[in-house]
Amino acid sequence: MPKPTMRIIFSAALALAVSGSMTGNALAGEIWVTNMTSGNVMVFDSDSRRIIATIETGKGAHNIVISRDGKRALVSNVGAHTVSIIDAAAKKVIATVPAGKKTHDVSISPDGTRALASSVGDSTITLIDVANGKAIYTKTLGKKAMMSVFAADKKHVYVVDAVEAMISKVDLKTGGVEKSFPGGKGIMAFVPSKDWKTAWITAPKANQISHIDIVSGKVISTVDVADSPHGLVLGSDGSKAYVVQRAADSIAIVDTGTGKIVKSEWLGEKPDMLAISPDGKTLYVTIRGDDKLMFVSTSDLSTIAEVKTGKQPHGVAYRGG
Repeated sequence: MPKPTMRIIFSAALALAVSGSMTGNALAGEIWVTNMTSGNVMVFDSDSRRIIATIETGKGAHNIVISRDGKRALVSNVGAHTVSIIDAAAKKVIATVPAGKKTHDVSISPDGTRALASSVGDSTITLIDVANGKAIYTKTLGKKAMMSVFAADKKHVYVVDAVEAMISKVDLKTGGVEKSFPGGKGIMAFVPSKDWKTAWITAPKANQISHIDIVSGKVISTVDVADSPHGLVLGSDGSKAYVVQRAADSIAIVDTGTGKIVKSEWLGEKPDMLAISPDGKTLYVTIRGDDKLMFVSTSDLSTIAEVKTGKQPHGVAYRGG
């Protein structure tokens, strides 16, 4: 009797090991990084940190966003004046949509049906039907439409004008501005809270980040963050903001309750944008000057690992496995 029992245990363990090895990659997340000079997107396995795929998108691949269901990735190509729509599972471009001049940013609606491109060269916004891969309209808005964030109601989008330092609430159907309120000088990040009542924005030209009430448009508080605060993400519970200080080649932790900088750490030449892991433990930061992606601990900003990217990495996004 002991021998069959041992055989069963061994067989079960072997089956479990094989199953784990077969499904390990599928369960791991993916880090998507745009490379401006290379004109492509590189996809890394979040666990092994190895390259899964390299996808050509167009000149000046700049910012990237991934739909909530993980099925689509969209890239704004600032040099090609287009948006690339990618089948995220197949790792293939399925549509290229012409947008305005110097397409700086693209955002996607909560349900994944619409996207909005912001183009700084002619200050236009382009609404895109994601499924059809076609533009619905292109409209002029302000002096330098830098970026946008879709509202939770799926009917509006907030568009940032970096020159006028304004944030406009836009009706998606008409493209008309319903209201505008002051933002920060040269806004580069607009990050809403989970309840969509407030948001944190970066203002590089003012060396500040601000906490704003989205409903009223009023500034709740302002924190001085030196050296051109750029990308920003909130921690999982919202108690901390992680801010790239691009001119100082550093990243900082800001306590959102006290408005004080808790810690700042040097990363490399010209850090740019960042994303955060679903468990809130790891930051993924693009370092444009060094052509690398850094994995950074949220607890103390220590470097976990770094990997080589293409030339001039900029945008970064996490896709679940």
